[in-house]
Amino acid sequence: MKKRTKTKGYVNKLNEISQTLQELIGELLRDVQESEQRYRSIVEFAEDAIITIGPDNKVQSWNQGACKIFRWQNREVLGKDLDSLITRGEVEAEASELSKTILQGKSLRSFEAVRYTKNGEPRQVLISAAPIENINGQVEAASIMYKDISELKQAHAQLVQTEKQATLGIIAGSIGHELNNLVGGLLLHARLLQHYADKPDKVRETAEILLSHLEKVTLHGKNLLSLSRPTKPRFEELDLNVILQDTTSTLVLSGVLKHFDINAQFESKKFLVKGDRHQLEQVIRNLEINAAHAMGSKGILTLQTRLRRDGKQVEVIIGDSGAGIPNEIRDKIFQPFYTTKAEGQGTGLGLTIVKDIIEKHRGTLKLESKVGVGTKVIIGLPVV
Repeated sequence: MKKRTKTKGYVNKLNEISQTLQELIGELLRDVQESEQRYRSIVEFAEDAIITIGPDNKVQSWNQGACKIFRWQNREVLGKDLDSLITRGEVEAEASELSKTILQGKSLRSFEAVRYTKNGEPRQVLISAAPIENINGQVEAASIMYKDISELKQAHAQLVQTEKQATLGIIAGSIGHELNNLVGGLLLHARLLQHYADKPDKVRETAEILLSHLEKVTLHGKNLLSLSRPTKPRFEELDLNVILQDTTSTLVLSGVLKHFDINAQFESKKFLVKGDRHQLEQVIRNLEINAAHAMGSKGILTLQTRLRRDGKQVEVIIGDSGAGIPNEIRDKIFQPFYTTKAEGQGTGLGLTIVKDIIEKHRGTLKLESKVGVGTKVIIGLPVV
């Protein structure tokens, strides 16, 4: 009798435990379903394109963000090769290599690239991706997110052009003054020619002066055109000494640096960097104009190029003997629209664009400044 009662007690306990387990499992399943539903809702209605591909690179899932960015509907893409849907021409090889890398188990974060819509419209995107592994550690799928930054890139390009136009305004003002002097000289010597009709030597001498002045006028015109004309980035092997000398000479000729002493110390050996000439000229112009403004009417502009000890970077140093930058604002000067210049003298974008260009060239940017002594900007660019 006791054994039956004891056995019955065990059975009741087991039933209670079984019921409790069933309830717990039910709650866990509901939690999982709710969590999955929330995840699906977040993914499905995200603004960014979130796409899942299988090991064969074929689309397994395609959210509303992907429909919006790439203009393909879900029913049109499932089971199709992803790269065939959103790439064209020159980006096909890069996209294919990227897909292989992800499906081999490597993650990716904020890779900037171009992808195309159903209608062939290019979109600038930031790509982040992660492989999805099974319990054995094998990649069975990959999740890829595309953030459309096309409008952001356009806005950035407009800001760059705004700063370029502001720089152009500064240089144009100086060139205007120089042109007035040149034109005055041209008029004077043109009148002299009228009186030298019977003096061939004087005519030749005056003509040579006129020619020299006209060549300077032509050079000013070319410099203004090169500054105002938007150009597409084109990376090539460049000699930083040459770019620094040419850009500085243009600013001296235009009058921006005319009244400053220039202390130039260039690396004697030739070391090439890979970069876009127009963008690096813009960096040097902005920094030299800033140096001129910091010094006022007179001072010493220091220009230096040197190879770092590790031999991996060439440094360009642009220094001034101005008032220096106080510690409390030193961290702010690379922020957009922050400026210490008087109203109408700057947009607050110059140093932001300098920083952006140097980062695109995979370089480094460092600031050294002492109040009452001056400021140095040190740019490091990788040697080819």
